[in-house]
Amino acid sequence: MYARSREDALSAAAQMDSGQTEKTSASGVFVCRLQAAYFRNYPFLRLDLPADCPQIVLTGKNGVGKTNLLEAISFLVPGKGLRQAKFSDILPKENERASAWGVTAVLHRGNEEIEVGTDYEKIDGKNSERRRVRINGASGLAQTELGRICSAVWLTPAMDRLFSGEPSGRRRFLDRLAQAFFENHASACAAYSQALKQWGALIRDGEKDERWLSALETTLGKYGAKVAAERRETVAILQAALEQADDNGAFPRPVLALRGGWEEELISVAEAEAAAFIRKRFTAARETYAQTGSAGGIHTVDLDALHREKNMPAAACSTGEQKALLISILLAHVRAQAAAKGVFPLVLFDEAAAHLDFARREALMNGISALKTQVWLTGTDSRPFEGLKETAHFIAVDDLLRNAPDWAAAS
Repeated sequence: MYARSREDALSAAAQMDSGQTEKTSASGVFVCRLQAAYFRNYPFLRLDLPADCPQIVLTGKNGVGKTNLLEAISFLVPGKGLRQAKFSDILPKENERASAWGVTAVLHRGNEEIEVGTDYEKIDGKNSERRRVRINGASGLAQTELGRICSAVWLTPAMDRLFSGEPSGRRRFLDRLAQAFFENHASACAAYSQALKQWGALIRDGEKDERWLSALETTLGKYGAKVAAERRETVAILQAALEQADDNGAFPRPVLALRGGWEEELISVAEAEAAAFIRKRFTAARETYAQTGSAGGIHTVDLDALHREKNMPAAACSTGEQKALLISILLAHVRAQAAAKGVFPLVLFDEAAAHLDFARREALMNGISALKTQVWLTGTDSRPFEGLKETAHFIAVDDLLRNAPDWAAAS
């Protein structure tokens, strides 16, 4: 689900900031059945899970397919999944007969039971692909319809060095967080990126079509202002949720801020003024771009995180500290979604315990236990998850492959 409006999202942030959020009012989302076909190393998979099971722990050696299973679950929400892979790359390489993959699930959300499914198709005459979505038997639906049912928050090993990597990775991360609150955020990002690409191509080619350039600059202003505002509001929502963390200080509470990308000029103006500002800046940058191939814009903004207790930028922290900061942000995102939408997201944590010391590992298990939604966790063995043994359902992934039906193994 999305926040019903920008006002709802900001209202939830204000409530969290004042400590008024009622944490027990939000419902969770639980996968009670999952099926996948021709998905990575799974020719066929069916999982029937205990009703409203709060934690699912996947164990097995590296490379057995734990992350692949989490990726399948990540396709129950809008987007390209936790790996951001081309859809055709998900097909098993060793099976030449496989022409399409699919994922279906039965979800429990409050008193509702919802069946969702997704696969993909290639677009005729184009070198592109698109997802297809089914909900309760109705097909041909937009991905945004999935987002009205549930969302997902995930952590993967590739994100462990998010703060010391390239700014583009942090922008994608922030935009994914923003999409949970603002239904059209991803489409606004895509519209801005497409207009920027066309604008740059026209200038590089020496095109002097004033009407075309002006139209693109207007588009850049319109969507750039929207994206910038929603990023800024997402940071405000997250910061409010971080201040309400009740983990007894086990995880650091980062201070988040946006830097660059004209943010200083845009932060204090209304969206209409921001759109006009961005349009004018791109118009003024035509000659500079023609000479240097670069121009400013909201596509250059960066997400800064400061380790408050150490007064140290996240990028300068150790790998373990960076992961602790990231977990803190993601748990805040989970709480903020519950406050804004009345529904917790699914949580997918791949190798979440890696790089954490014992105290933080224990605090993470306690924090996960407190979430009123389903959390999927992976590890090479079950020892890090001893604190969940009374409530979690443990699955040895090797057994899933070993117990696949004969026809799947032969297909």
